[in-house]
Amino acid sequence: MPESYDVSYPGVRVWCRNEVGVSSLLVWISRWSPGLVRIETPTVFNRTVWTVEQARVLRDVLDAAVRCAGGDAR
Repeated sequence: MPESYDVSYPGVRVWCRNEVGVSSLLVWISRWSPGLVRIETPTVFNRTVWTVEQARVLRDVLDAAVRCAGGDAR
């Protein structure tokens, strides 16, 4: 059974690495703008906003990458 995530504020932190070491993305949906997915990233601008359709494409791309790499994409 797939894990359930509560992406309402404050969201879900997903750990990753970048050129300076351990980092993370924070994914959340604001109750004031439920049609937008907010992803705080370890970049200079630190925030990106995704429409629900863009988030679906991102999900599909990440799922394909996990499958290609041989992982279990649930």
